[in-house]
Amino acid sequence: MISTAPGVEKMSAFFKVLGDPTRLEMLRRMYTSEHCVCEFVEMFQISQPAISRHLRVMKQAGIVLERKDRQWNYFRLNEQDPFYPLLVEAIKELGELPVQEHNLLRIKC
Repeated sequence: MISTAPGVEKMSAFFKVLGDPTRLEMLRRMYTSEHCVCEFVEMFQISQPAISRHLRVMKQAGIVLERKDRQWNYFRLNEQDPFYPLLVEAIKELGELPVQEHNLLRIKC
């Protein structure tokens, strides 16, 4: 069995996150501001457990940070992550969010 360096594992986790379309769209939205789980549920029209699983994968990869505020958990990009510059480039390649998508960013729980 071949052992892998920690950097290889980190990079693999990073690309696993980017490899899922829903997570990639969630990251694109977190590029402009932090969001809570309920906002993502409303934006994507998928279940809260599914959103939480996506956020857990991103958090475990170190790409996303969580901030607790009373009963709400807010998620944002981790600007200290070594792959943050690469993530920003990937997000920019996706282009601007359509105008109707910007309206969804204003959802409040």
